[in-house]
Amino acid sequence: MRRVEPAFPDLLPITHRIGGQPSRPGAPVLDPVEMRLRWSASPVLSARRGGPLPSRPVRALVHAAALAEERQWLTQFLEAGNGLLVVWDGDGSLDTLPEPRLVGQVVVVTPLLPSGWGGSPVRSLQPFLERGLDAGVLLALAPVVRALEEVDRSVMEGLEAGAQFIAAIPLALPPGDCHRLYESLAGEEGDGELENLLFHSDHGSLTEVMERDASRLCARAGVDEFIPAPATATSPQRAARALSQLLLWARRLDLLDGSSSPGWQLRRAAWALRAAGKDPLILAAEDNLRIVPGFDPWVEAFTRSLWQGGGEPFDSIRERWLAA
Repeated sequence: MRRVEPAFPDLLPITHRIGGQPSRPGAPVLDPVEMRLRWSASPVLSARRGGPLPSRPVRALVHAAALAEERQWLTQFLEAGNGLLVVWDGDGSLDTLPEPRLVGQVVVVTPLLPSGWGGSPVRSLQPFLERGLDAGVLLALAPVVRALEEVDRSVMEGLEAGAQFIAAIPLALPPGDCHRLYESLAGEEGDGELENLLFHSDHGSLTEVMERDASRLCARAGVDEFIPAPATATSPQRAARALSQLLLWARRLDLLDGSSSPGWQLRRAAWALRAAGKDPLILAAEDNLRIVPGFDPWVEAFTRSLWQGGGEPFDSIRERWLAA
């Protein structure tokens, strides 16, 4: 296990990685930590089997292909009160999935790449749901032709698979990856539209439009739009979910308001809530949220309206985010 820094820490609720990442000959796979594509020719992330357990509970990511190799150690990892995010992107077997000791301690996520890029379809998530696990889709947003149609198709695919959540996260595409994609997709005669998208478009602006479209579709379907943080011995499921919700909206406020965003206030409160290890809904019911550092009057009002499913200031911010 090694410490990692996710490219989108607000959206991927882990701090460590266990084992390596699988590769698929001839097709890219998604690295959720860096939100980068990996090809079979790319160096495989080194696996570190076993090792000492962390001295305090952490949240770690592991790929399905590594479950069998790491199963005994992962059992001890969960027994010690740590949280586990399983990336189901290979041919893993349900038999290798370790049993959680806490409610919400194991979360399963399936990556979904654009269909034209060799991405595998989402398999049914029902077997995970039947075991009482949270399971959903990580939708990688990328500059593709007919982008909003691709988002609609992908969200529908996730819903049909039974996803409890669909988290839309932008894909990082450095120049080398763009060239490799173009060479594999454009054909011998080239593709002017694809060339413009990969090399001459504003990827950030395009993926934000796609992210907001995915959000509208998820809101209509009533599914969560974030990867729920796995529960740990010091952060029960409800506290972990509250952390994920606050971090999601911290990011969205930053996208809406830029440098004047109050997103940093939600981010500070979210991490303080994690450190407190208390049930946030109980704190809210007892009118004690203010004892958690960072919960000033505005943050408390936003948080209450978020958890209650409506009210100000959450409603006005959500309306701005969902506006076409």
